[in-house]
Amino acid sequence: MSRGMEQSGGNVTQGAEKVEPALAKSLAQASPRTAFSTQRLVRRRLPRAVTAAPLHTSDSPDRRPRLLLLELWGLGDLTFATAFLRRAQERFDITLVGKSHARPLLEPTFPEVEYLEYEAPWSAFRGKYHVWRWDWPTLGQLVGRLRRRRFEVAVSVRSDPRDHLLMWAAGARYRFGFPVKGSQALLTDPVERENRKQHKVVDWRALGEAVGLGDMSAAQPLVAHPRYRSPRVEKLVAGIEKPILCLHAGARIPVRRWPAPYFASLVTELRRSFDFHLLLMADSDDDRATLGPCADTIAPDLTVPELVDFLGRADLLLCNDSGPSHIAASCGRPVIALFGPTDPDWFRPWGREHHVVIRDICHYRPCFDYCKYAEPYCLTQLGPEKAEPEVRAHIVSLIEQGALTNRLLKAPAP
Repeated sequence: MSRGMEQSGGNVTQGAEKVEPALAKSLAQASPRTAFSTQRLVRRRLPRAVTAAPLHTSDSPDRRPRLLLLELWGLGDLTFATAFLRRAQERFDITLVGKSHARPLLEPTFPEVEYLEYEAPWSAFRGKYHVWRWDWPTLGQLVGRLRRRRFEVAVSVRSDPRDHLLMWAAGARYRFGFPVKGSQALLTDPVERENRKQHKVVDWRALGEAVGLGDMSAAQPLVAHPRYRSPRVEKLVAGIEKPILCLHAGARIPVRRWPAPYFASLVTELRRSFDFHLLLMADSDDDRATLGPCADTIAPDLTVPELVDFLGRADLLLCNDSGPSHIAASCGRPVIALFGPTDPDWFRPWGREHHVVIRDICHYRPCFDYCKYAEPYCLTQLGPEKAEPEVRAHIVSLIEQGALTNRLLKAPAP
């Protein structure tokens, strides 16, 4: 149980008098080059989006308390949040604010959750600190919609003052998050990490315990993939008798992509030891041209629910550091992922059966996608001849553990 929630009749406007200067300071520190402009803009814009102090939420015995969850980022981030959602839905009516893919990814598993679509400008890869270019009217409309729901609790796993501002502006009575750069003024219940570098699933567990959901030590990400059954995917896998190795060579951020020719060489070597049906999910024509010849089937473009359905049927996923790796892991399917500029301590596929292939080739790694060079040497210098023994050994280990069928093993030549 949180410190704030243990106090009856607590001051809901705690820290409100500090919010505007605290936010200006936080955003200015996040982007020093725009410090002066940020301070002026916050003083001018904030009153338009937030016209009153946070609302007191009435204690009504005839309804469950409402919880606001912010997860404004990618597919993988949303799968991490399911560890929290599974427990929180037992106690709260939940509203999740996220990108357009949040509803199709999570609604079949969590049909009782309300999904509000919002493309947060601070989640953009470039220009996220150009606050003078944000769509403030749309943000104000979102704040108005949230305030009308009268939330008891709001949570965000991001150490981001902009998330914390949105929770404050939404009028949530108790606001839980990991403070950074003065944003504790926006939180009633700041949560501290036990370790500076810990996985996002561990962060969600910590938030769950802070909110009062009990012991979260066993909470795991989970997507109920049988609920996503699709006729197109059924047709795609019909008649496949061999174990399915799915290859996804794409990634939203280009510097996370292991070169497609490397994947082609890796698959060729793996076929010497294993017998599988390679199903390729290609994000580009270049991937289709390079990897198509080594694939047994090339999947069409899939919707998000179809992607979940397909990954839930695959025996093994070979991929980059990308959203599909986390979807497959949350479906209980083994994943082998090639990592480059990001840190697996925070973002690896969650679970012991998964494996990350990574090398500290570049001394700037992890650069978190902001590569200092013309190419990501942490990946381009990790050749298939270096990755293949590691990948092969992990597949053999999964077979020995019973996580993969032994039908993958090729019969020895007579």
